[in-house]
Amino acid sequence: MRLLLRLLWMALFVGVLVLGWRFAGANGETVRIALPIGEIAPVPLWQALLVAFAAGAAAAALIGLYQVTKLHLVSRRYRKTVRGLEAEVHQLRTLPLSGEEPLSAGEDERSEAMPRSARQRGG
Repeated sequence: MRLLLRLLWMALFVGVLVLGWRFAGANGETVRIALPIGEIAPVPLWQALLVAFAAGAAAAALIGLYQVTKLHLVSRRYRKTVRGLEAEVHQLRTLPLSGEEPLSAGEDERSEAMPRSARQRGG
């Protein structure tokens, strides 16, 4: 399996080299590049295209890195909030119950039969 994977990578590498060689051969004419800050000496078209592609890929990578960093910070903030809420739930679960005295069996039945509003008023 490892040999097959290595052969696949070698074939891919050779394929990219061959395609690159053909691309450079087909786009060998020189071009002048005029920038706002000045003009660059004539370079082969394939080099200009390669540099433009690399600059675009670098810009896309920076934008992607910014998005990933932003999402990581949001995720971290949410995890911190969840940890705080879990700690609060744990704290509430370990609190002792209030000092209410248990009801006798008769009071419990009577209390359940009364409407809620009467129970709250103590009636």
